[in-house]
Amino acid sequence: MKVNILKLAGGVLAPADESQVEKLNKLTNGIVYEVDIKVKQNAALHRKVFAFFSFCTRHYYGDNEAHKDSYQLDYVRKNLTIAAGYYRQMWSRDGDKFEIVALSLSYDKMSPEDRAEFYSRIINAAIKRVFDRDTDENTINQLYNFF
Repeated sequence: MKVNILKLAGGVLAPADESQVEKLNKLTNGIVYEVDIKVKQNAALHRKVFAFFSFCTRHYYGDNEAHKDSYQLDYVRKNLTIAAGYYRQMWSRDGDKFEIVALSLSYDKMSPEDRAEFYSRIINAAIKRVFDRDTDENTINQLYNFF
């Protein structure tokens, strides 16, 4: 059974809404339950991050349709992620050199503090790598207003 709960002051967990109260009432008092707690993803923020990557992709390729190509979008996303410092160095198969691989942006793999730091660093990476030659004030304002 999945139940949405809120953490209140004093460490008290409470149902998130009335429908969740009904679910919790089905549980028997005095029994220990094992609970796996996950923070719900902020869907609006997730969409905003990928809108930001689409904005960067359009500008990077100078093509308003570029963001619709998943390979071009993925290329820009991975390169900005690496430029922001979110990567791992992996030995190549031959073991003679390192390869740099972008880390996952999966919501559950980042703490809220890490996500805030990531957003700041990704904008700085975009300014240095994608918008470095842009002097259009409208574009720069759009960039700064993403997060």
